[in-house]
Amino acid sequence: MKRILLIFIILIGVYILLTSNIRSWLPFAKGETDSAAADNIKMVDINVTSVETTIIPEERNDIKAELDGKGAVTVKKNGDNIKIEYSRKWFDGFNIFNHTPELYIYIPEDYDHKMSIDVGSGYLEFDGSPTELEELKIDMSSGKVDLSNITAKEFVHKGSSGMIDIDTLVTNSGTIDMSSGKVNIENYQGELDAEISSGQLDVHLNKLVDDIHLRASSGQIKLDLPEDADFKLNGESSSGYIDCDLPLTDKVVEKNKIKGIMGSGKHSIDVNITSGMVKIY
Repeated sequence: MKRILLIFIILIGVYILLTSNIRSWLPFAKGETDSAAADNIKMVDINVTSVETTIIPEERNDIKAELDGKGAVTVKKNGDNIKIEYSRKWFDGFNIFNHTPELYIYIPEDYDHKMSIDVGSGYLEFDGSPTELEELKIDMSSGKVDLSNITAKEFVHKGSSGMIDIDTLVTNSGTIDMSSGKVNIENYQGELDAEISSGQLDVHLNKLVDDIHLRASSGQIKLDLPEDADFKLNGESSSGYIDCDLPLTDKVVEKNKIKGIMGSGKHSIDVNITSGMVKIY
C-alpha cells in the first residue's frame, strides 16, 4: 500500500514538472512580461483574479503587463481592443511562502478612451496619477479596488460583493449596481444613478452639479452633500427609513414619504427604498 502511494506521489510530481515552468515554483520568481502597441486603441479590457494589480499611466506608446510571481499574463490586441488577462493553474495556489502574485499594467498617460475592469478576487488599484477616460466600467465579484483622481464621461460599477474605494471621481454619468459589498466614494461630482440590493453605499459630494437617483431593496446608503447644495428631495419607502439632516423648506414628512427643497431646488434627489436606510446630510 505504501509503495502504491509513493508511486502515485511520484507520478503527480512528474506531471507537474512536465506541465509547468519549474522557475515559476520559486516563491519570488519573476513571472513574465507581455505588451502590445497602443496605436488606435479604443478599449482596454482587464480581467484579473487572485492577484495584486496596479495600473500605472506613464509616458509610453504601448501597453505592457509585467507579472511578479506565479501564473501567466497575456496582452492581446484585436482590432481597436487590447485585452489583458491574468491566469494561474490550480497547483499555483500551493505556496508555502504565501507570496501573492503582483501584476503591473502600464498604459500611455494620454490614453483617454474606454477601459473595462473585471475583478474576480484579489486587489486592484490605480497608482494615483490623474486619469481621464471616455468610459470606465468596473465589474466585481469579490476582492478590493482602490481608484483615485479619475475623470470619465461615463462611469459604471457593478458588484456582487467586495469593496471599492474611490477618492475623487468626476463624471457626466455615474451608475452603480450593487447586490452586496461596499462602495465608498469621496469627492464625487456628476449625475449618479445607484441601486443596491444589500450592502453599503457612501457618497460624498463637494459640489452638487446634477441629479441623484437612489434605490435600495435593503442595505444602507449615506449621501453627504455640501451645505450650499440646491436640490428638491423626493423620497418614498415601503418600509425602512429615509432621513435628511439638511434644512429643507416646504418639508413634508409622512410615514412612507419625505419631500422638501433646499436652496433653489435646481437638481433632483430621488430616493426609493423597499427597506434599509438612507441618510442625507
